[in-house]
Amino acid sequence: MNKIIWPLMFTALLLATPRALPQETGPVASIRNATWEAYSHEYPGSPLCTKEEITLWSCSAGKREYSLCASRVVNRTQGYMQYRASKAGKTVFTFPATRRPPAGAFTYTSYANGNASVEFVNQGYRYTLSDPLRSESSILVEARSGKTTEVSCGGNQTLQVNYTMRLMYDSGVWDR
Repeated sequence: MNKIIWPLMFTALLLATPRALPQETGPVASIRNATWEAYSHEYPGSPLCTKEEITLWSCSAGKREYSLCASRVVNRTQGYMQYRASKAGKTVFTFPATRRPPAGAFTYTSYANGNASVEFVNQGYRYTLSDPLRSESSILVEARSGKTTEVSCGGNQTLQVNYTMRLMYDSGVWDR
């Protein structure tokens, strides 16, 4: 080919090729735009969460009750999440002890297979609230020694609900 025509053809081809759009960061629009009003019917109540709070996750096992409660609006500067446990109707454990934005206290993970979990560490124990999409939920408590205790819970949790995912993202606890 002619030395002048080749660069012109290459430039024309380059300009005609569609460019890849930059990768979107953060969750998809259905999560970013989720509202409490649209998803409130998805959240069952818990005796450990008040009527003004959302029960993001709960478990009943014998005389014990476990819940992850949150204010309806949570972001990096306002709102809160708290894990609470009770025995025979009396609250015996709350993490964190004070209501504050959850960044730095909790880690939320959403897996490609649809499973989700929330983790936190308190006094050397790692707690994992597991919410598999297609099986029963559980709480896994692991001590520094490696000893692990698992509490089996029922299904139908809400860690995969779009509004929960939005709260986790907005609050800075979503692990990417």
